[in-house]
Amino acid sequence: MMDQRDRPTRERILDAAEKLFAEKGYKETTTREIVREAGASLSSLQTHFQGKENVYYEVRCRAINKLGRLMQPSIDEVRYLDQQGMLYGEVAWNLLYEIVAKYAEWSFNPENQHAIALVGREMLEGAPVPGLPEEIIEEKISVMQLLCDRYTGTQGEGWSMVVGRVAFSTMLALAGDYKYAGSRLRDPGLCPSQKELKYQVKSYLLLSLRAYLDVRRAYRRENGAEAGEQIQSNRVE
Repeated sequence: MMDQRDRPTRERILDAAEKLFAEKGYKETTTREIVREAGASLSSLQTHFQGKENVYYEVRCRAINKLGRLMQPSIDEVRYLDQQGMLYGEVAWNLLYEIVAKYAEWSFNPENQHAIALVGREMLEGAPVPGLPEEIIEEKISVMQLLCDRYTGTQGEGWSMVVGRVAFSTMLALAGDYKYAGSRLRDPGLCPSQKELKYQVKSYLLLSLRAYLDVRRAYRRENGAEAGEQIQSNRVE
């Protein structure tokens, strides 16, 4: 097994910073703490990053880019099917299911625990440094919005954007909170395993999402039929 100190200095600094930013927050973490955790020097941090702000930027980008690589095949399929006019009904739902499942895999992967906590902290407290790229997160949310719209037959309504954000933030919140759940229970043994919790959260989100979308779909159909009847009535008159 590779010793921690055999890994490139840059990666050790990023790993240490990710852990400390997640646990303490950006403001409370110092560069001295980062290099101490990484087994590196202040001069090496300056050489690679020129300061704490750039370290945070790189840590955040690394975490979100990992999600981006996982999601990209599904996103490409959504875009292609939409261009071909084939993105509707169960096709849209199956892709939405796939994307939520991938969110769950990313969110509950133990290797991502510090990244999840860091992104979750940022969602609650705001970004600690300016200029962070939001394109990857926004793209995932916009794809979920598109799939909700295509499944229900609606377009450009605000509720579908809210659905995407709620799904993303709920998954992050529960995944980030997992490590503390056992300590709040009288019997920590009652706390489900991470694998069980991932299954439960994914199932809850998917079942709730399907039920909500079916209500939206039925509402649109009823309103559409009433509108059609009203138009026909006006023409007869």
